[in-house]
Amino acid sequence: MFSSKMTVAWALAAVMLMMLTEAAAMPKGSDQSKHSEKQHKKPSDGTVVDTVPLQLDPKALVAPRTIRPLENASISPWTYNMSRDDSLFPPVLSEARCLLQGCLNSDGQEDLGLESRPIMHQVLVLRRVRSAGLGAGHNYHYRLESRLIAVGCTCVRPNILHQQ
Repeated sequence: MFSSKMTVAWALAAVMLMMLTEAAAMPKGSDQSKHSEKQHKKPSDGTVVDTVPLQLDPKALVAPRTIRPLENASISPWTYNMSRDDSLFPPVLSEARCLLQGCLNSDGQEDLGLESRPIMHQVLVLRRVRSAGLGAGHNYHYRLESRLIAVGCTCVRPNILHQQ
């Protein structure tokens, strides 16, 4: 389950990177654009917001090969919590939650001399936003956002502060 979500996240990031590269390479002359600057909301600093069309085709995503799930084989096991936000793409994000405060020893018992900590990863998501302006009743655009989510857990030595 986790590997397919990461594949989708990586594919989405690759698509967005290609779109940004293509948008940066496009000419900025007024005769080259189908849209006038009046159609784009100007930020308070006076710059014009450039937009690019986005087409997402789920059939274009490559199915991941089977990978052994690590969450139960780790000495710092975790589970996944799912969150849903229909204004985001992807609409469902899974985040790891460490099951133990310590880590498992070779006998499978929790060792509190070590600590389970989440592994954080930054992911890119698209937020659906209603477009401002005239006649924009059902017009939307997508805003790129980043999220910091836990993707797994790892075992670390505790951080001990020595007093003098």
